[in-house]
Amino acid sequence: MKCPVFEINEEISLIGCIAFGIIDRGTNLLQIRPISTCPLSCIFCSTDAGPKSRIRQSEYIVPLDYIVEEFKRIVKFKGAYKIEAHIDTVGDPITYPKIVDLVHELSQVKGVETISLQTHGSILDEKMLDRLSAAGLTRINFSIDSLDADLAKKLADTEWYDITKSMKLMRYITSETSIDLLVAPVWIPGLNDDDIPKIIGFA
Repeated sequence: MKCPVFEINEEISLIGCIAFGIIDRGTNLLQIRPISTCPLSCIFCSTDAGPKSRIRQSEYIVPLDYIVEEFKRIVKFKGAYKIEAHIDTVGDPITYPKIVDLVHELSQVKGVETISLQTHGSILDEKMLDRLSAAGLTRINFSIDSLDADLAKKLADTEWYDITKSMKLMRYITSETSIDLLVAPVWIPGLNDDDIPKIIGFA
């Protein structure tokens, strides 16, 4: 189901909504959610993201300037000390058109120590990784749920999803960029039990 995409303007607060904005759970980590869209339709997705979504009614995007200014305000309020800006969404943050600019702007904020990003990497490529590295991205939390091509497609409910490409990109991250890699599988009991040890071995 294709949903309309709404731009969140400054009349709407970026605090208090899970789908977009900034989430502060009372630690030094701030979750940054500039967009809600996702190219995959993972069968285990807790937010029912992706082109095959059954219940989503709308998607959201936050202008770069607005989310950066709100981030600065919250970082200052929290004391501007050892802050991690974790770009995660109810979809995949790589769909955000200004993701590189966002990483760069967040990295320039006083008190920010780490910029991390959560992704399945399905629409990543080496050029984008180079740009993210140059922009100041500290770490990628790379989600992979199976090393088997057929099972990976089944779990993503996306025929074009290529786990081999994702594995190559992870090797590229560790060998060709300054970005740290965290491999972050989702264990779905009864579906990918045998894959978790293999993913650990790959990591």
